[in-house]
Amino acid sequence: MKRSGEIFSELKLNRLIALLNPSSIEECVTAYETCKSYGVILEIAFRSEYAVEGIKAVIKKYPDALLLAGTVMTRRQAEDAISAGASGVVSTDYIPEVVAACVNKDIMCIPGGLSDAGKQLAQKAKEYGCSLEELRKKYPYQWVYKLFPAFTGNISNVELSCSWKGPFKDLTVIYTGGINLSTLKQADRSGRNFLCFCLGQTRKGAFQDESRNRTVERSLKAKRTQAGCGSNKKTF
Repeated sequence: MKRSGEIFSELKLNRLIALLNPSSIEECVTAYETCKSYGVILEIAFRSEYAVEGIKAVIKKYPDALLLAGTVMTRRQAEDAISAGASGVVSTDYIPEVVAACVNKDIMCIPGGLSDAGKQLAQKAKEYGCSLEELRKKYPYQWVYKLFPAFTGNISNVELSCSWKGPFKDLTVIYTGGINLSTLKQADRSGRNFLCFCLGQTRKGAFQDESRNRTVERSLKAKRTQAGCGSNKKTF
């Protein structure tokens, strides 16, 4: 899937995702515009009733837009997200029917958790009818997993991904849950290749007016600087 390959390349390059639980359809468009200007991938959470129409609105205005559908927990939600134009689907957990729906459409699927990295990769390979090695090489945008939660209070789970390096070579890991300015640098010190970070849920209404928009931009700037991301992009 061309769009999944493109958004995967953007994730590897810029390494930042902003999660939005939208309070309106219009907010999705504004959030996309702000994130795009900073080289950040937007993830629109399906916890909101505006998610599907918000994705459609973004794609209508920007047909080549690359964005993620987040908190996708059912096959129906996955199918709705894909139909709306999402380039990738993110789940809080490993949900086999979501993985199946995405692979059926050749759309990047990013399940989350602390222990199911191998299970979801094995299912993807089975759905494609290929080996794990073929999945890694032919469908690199499916060779991905979300470590969730990365931090729980004072407890860090970021080192769990070390155990995946052997059996799942070059696995792309997205850290989410407890990622903030204080934990971002700690997570990035791991030095592994192709780590991405989800900035956490953007406050409802954050993109609704110009003054709040500037606040979001300053936050993205701070987090990008802290993580050392996107060095070939403009600096702030």
